[in-house]
Amino acid sequence: MISHNVRMSFGLRPAAAALAVAGAVMLAGCSGGAPADPGTSPASATGSASPSPSSTPTPTPSAVYKPADASGPAQNVPVPVLPEVAKTETKEGAEAFTKYWFSLLSYAYETGDTTPMSELSVSECTFCQGLVSDIEAAWAEGKWISGGQIEIPAATAQSSSNGSFQVVLQVLQKELEIHNQDGSPYQERTAATNAGSVAVVKFEGSKWTVNDLGLIR
Repeated sequence: MISHNVRMSFGLRPAAAALAVAGAVMLAGCSGGAPADPGTSPASATGSASPSPSSTPTPTPSAVYKPADASGPAQNVPVPVLPEVAKTETKEGAEAFTKYWFSLLSYAYETGDTTPMSELSVSECTFCQGLVSDIEAAWAEGKWISGGQIEIPAATAQSSSNGSFQVVLQVLQKELEIHNQDGSPYQERTAATNAGSVAVVKFEGSKWTVNDLGLIR
């Protein structure tokens, strides 16, 4: 699984396109003055106003993902989406949810945002809380992480007698590095890893949570 030495980056998302609003000009007539000759038509009333063409909205360019490097943190990191199957209290749901949780962990490494994974981890999960603390420390004081992205090639769930599932996973993590504000290395780069991990997940209420997490050594 992931080392307790955490590295992350904060993805910047540009604001949405601005909305242009056109205002209408109202003309008011003035009272007083000589009455107009009823036999004379106004000189300015000879042409009919042609409608102004409707403006075509300019499409907003899609935000382009840029991985972190020594020049700055990652930008426009895609936010993981919970699969529909991960909303079901099934073996397949446990597997899909656990893979989703690790995608949130990967997102945290790249952005420094640990809230999504924290919301799906119980406070008693010591390893989970350790990861959160390490990631937040890696992003403190203007630092950021490059690398550290996680992939889960395999996940197998097995039900337990207490209603939870144990999910065994293969966890691949790319090498990562913490950078100081000036881009220099904060500490020695961490090598890529290929390790086994086991997560205990449980479906309560209407969602899964990670109740425990550990490495397979």
